[in-house]
Amino acid sequence: MSEITLYPSNWLYNAGVIGFLVSLEEVEEFDIEDIMLPQSGELRILLPFFTNLQVDKRYFGKKKIASIVGNNRLYRNYLQANQKKLFTKFVKSLDSVGSFGRCDVCGQGWSLKVDDVAELNKKDPGNAKFLDRIKNFNIVHNSMIGPSVNEFPNAFWNLRQSVAVCHLCSFLIIHHHLALTRLSDGSEIFINAPSFKVMYYLNKFVREAFGASSSPEARSKREILAMSVIEYATKLQTTLGVWTGMNIEVVSRRGDEIEFFSLPYEVIQLLADRRIASLLSQIGEFTILNLLLTQDFSRLMEMGYRLLRIGLKRNRERGKSEKDFVNQNLRLEKNRKNLAEVARQIFKLFALIEEKRKRRNAYEHASFI
Repeated sequence: MSEITLYPSNWLYNAGVIGFLVSLEEVEEFDIEDIMLPQSGELRILLPFFTNLQVDKRYFGKKKIASIVGNNRLYRNYLQANQKKLFTKFVKSLDSVGSFGRCDVCGQGWSLKVDDVAELNKKDPGNAKFLDRIKNFNIVHNSMIGPSVNEFPNAFWNLRQSVAVCHLCSFLIIHHHLALTRLSDGSEIFINAPSFKVMYYLNKFVREAFGASSSPEARSKREILAMSVIEYATKLQTTLGVWTGMNIEVVSRRGDEIEFFSLPYEVIQLLADRRIASLLSQIGEFTILNLLLTQDFSRLMEMGYRLLRIGLKRNRERGKSEKDFVNQNLRLEKNRKNLAEVARQIFKLFALIEEKRKRRNAYEHASFI
């Protein structure tokens, strides 16, 4: 049986793949673990696969996952109203893709064979316009960053030639919006990484914890990334590889602006340590998390000592400045009521951080000997 293997690439392509995985779960109730390669982070799709997709329900039904016909918001004029049957045939034909030609999006070039293209075109000459329209990256693939072929063919990439898109990428990209999470501040974010499995679960955690409808409190992009890594480490009980940890970023889209946020590799490695992640999750305080994000470990110890001193006093013996310090740094009532326990957790956290840093320094020193 033939197969295709997908490798992580640029953020838009990655978001398209993750969005497609989300749609597989929602529409076909497909177990995406069946196609994930846990170690390398690639996806392996056994063919035939696309023939079984519910095309009408996915793209033309009342609860469609993407609007691709006419002057829609995301994928403007990707498909004409009279080309729905053609699109169904196109999707099913993806089972015959091979690595032909080049693709500037995925770098592989998963395209239909010449004979398959001819078969799609021969019944209606107008069909050729669809395949011609999607062969280069433009506004039909992304209405915000895709250039208008007729007016500004090189507006986004600033190149002298068009950016080629293979048939499979042209299909995957129209799912990218499903991978984005809208936050309470109105922005949309996607966590990008060199592993599809890591991306899938990090973005799943973001949707569950920070989706606009479920999170009344706005958090910074770096805090969201940190908390997602913590969730990944604690719930999946797995460790991020060195390469993966160095290349995790948050892509934030607000209106016409796209920004990128990341954390230092050293911080990612601390957050991905299951013991550290579990302890941060138990404490649950953003002030403590942010001290780790800024690597202000000395202040972390100072906070622990001060909370311990305050905690040893009865509540009526505490001064105003001490009460203010507690209220400013601890927002959870369970922590405010048990300062000694919070201090103990902070000391343990500091010890784990120091242990992790010493091991890393020793390893780096040994590698140069």
